[in-house]
Amino acid sequence: MDMNQFNDILIGRRSLLGASAAGLALGAGLAGPAQAQANAKVLTVGGAFVPLSMDPANSGNGRAGLHLAPAYEPLVRTQADGKFAPALATAWELSADSKEVTFTLRQGAKFSDGEPVTAEACKKSIEYFVGKKGPFAANLASMTGIDVLDTYRFKVKVSVPQPALIELFNGYWLAGYIISPKGLASANLLGAQTFGAGPYKLDHTATVTGKTYTFLPNEHYYDKSRIKWEKLIITVFEDQNAGIQAMKAGQIKLLVSDPLSAQAGSANLSKNMRIQSDAVGWTGLILMDRDGQVQPFLKDVRVRQAINHAIDRKLISQALLGRFAEPSLQLQSRGFMGYDAALEKRYPFDPAKAKQLMDAAGYPNGFELKVGYVNNTLSRFLTQAIAGQLKKIGIKFVTEEYQGFGPFLAAGRNKTYSALVFNSNSSVPNLARFQTLDPKGSLNTYGSEDATLTKLMSEAALLPLSKAEAAWKKVYAQAVELAWFAPVAAVHVCYFATSDIKMPQAGQSLVVDLIDVVPAK
Repeated sequence: MDMNQFNDILIGRRSLLGASAAGLALGAGLAGPAQAQANAKVLTVGGAFVPLSMDPANSGNGRAGLHLAPAYEPLVRTQADGKFAPALATAWELSADSKEVTFTLRQGAKFSDGEPVTAEACKKSIEYFVGKKGPFAANLASMTGIDVLDTYRFKVKVSVPQPALIELFNGYWLAGYIISPKGLASANLLGAQTFGAGPYKLDHTATVTGKTYTFLPNEHYYDKSRIKWEKLIITVFEDQNAGIQAMKAGQIKLLVSDPLSAQAGSANLSKNMRIQSDAVGWTGLILMDRDGQVQPFLKDVRVRQAINHAIDRKLISQALLGRFAEPSLQLQSRGFMGYDAALEKRYPFDPAKAKQLMDAAGYPNGFELKVGYVNNTLSRFLTQAIAGQLKKIGIKFVTEEYQGFGPFLAAGRNKTYSALVFNSNSSVPNLARFQTLDPKGSLNTYGSEDATLTKLMSEAALLPLSKAEAAWKKVYAQAVELAWFAPVAAVHVCYFATSDIKMPQAGQSLVVDLIDVVPAK
């Protein structure tokens, strides 16, 4: 990409904040500035994604699972320091061989329909989650059964050691979002209503699917002191500029954002606004068709490595993402298990080397690459930036923008695109691999498998987390060598927040739980 092309993208980034508030198409249900400020008991939140589903078994997670957090209480909560805190479970015990975890439930917890949270209810919910084979069911593919020990105790069993088994039942990985038996009996309603034991429940009569989601307090929630808001409203802002302008107009208190929008907006914050962020994720290009099933050229590792050499990570990171990112070619951010600073030297920006590899692979004139991305601000601009750089080695992007995760995932299953621009979080590698590296992972729709990688993952997964660092470094080193991915940067999860609210850092919890967003006074 030459500087003129890159300047065009920079100008576009700066224009993110250029639209006037009068021109915004705000989601239904948002109050005007005066009304929003007068009603301090309403938490108004802007989300970046249209929910895939209100059903935890079929939902996205992280920022794409924001809409579940108010209504579904997990079994455990992962705190910013990585330690577990009680939620529906007050105690948990992992067996010595990491093949079983026993949970002791909180007595007195109830679902929003008034039914008690019991071990039998948890068993049915977790079995449903696995059986639906949704985006994260692969995490529990080795589950062999659930034993109900008594009314408030149950045991989950897996066939292979899983040192991170407890982690699966927090809010991020979704299996711990327990659905009530009545909800499971009305499974046709799970996609649009909530049946959880969280502090709030969805008011579907005041909800506009795809735009605005309204939550009211759950009168049966076990800890009324944690319900700080009379109402919680989540509005979707796929255009981050619209969300920032809505915040400036006093219409939302919290905007779940991205590093590009945070960098673009950081110089024009109102006096009562701040940006809070944590380096927990990655963004870049995923080369999906590694066996060349649809586009044969991606089967050659030299082509995939050429793509990695052709990307100027430092330029993109600094120009687009600024202080909310650092150039990186790894799936694990600094501070997460498996990160290895030495790997950053593997693919220096070297267009000449990239051309040599393309020539050696038999593609001196390049090819067209089918690339998909979900419509959001970060992915849109990042796609332009990567496309401009790969064009220099003859690779032309043929892009398809998807309006939400539903069409995006369906297209992936149908192998409509061969690569995608995506951003996701780092995590405990035992679990992150099921999304990115496992043949059945949600970001491995072509079912790619490498014998060496599989062996290394199997060996690393057997080790206690306290002794697994070196083994996971080998896993991620092999992933880098295979060049299945072309990450661009380690990125922050970013939040625009007003002075009306207080919230914790995300840290190892990866996202801020909305139950922890409280009034400032």
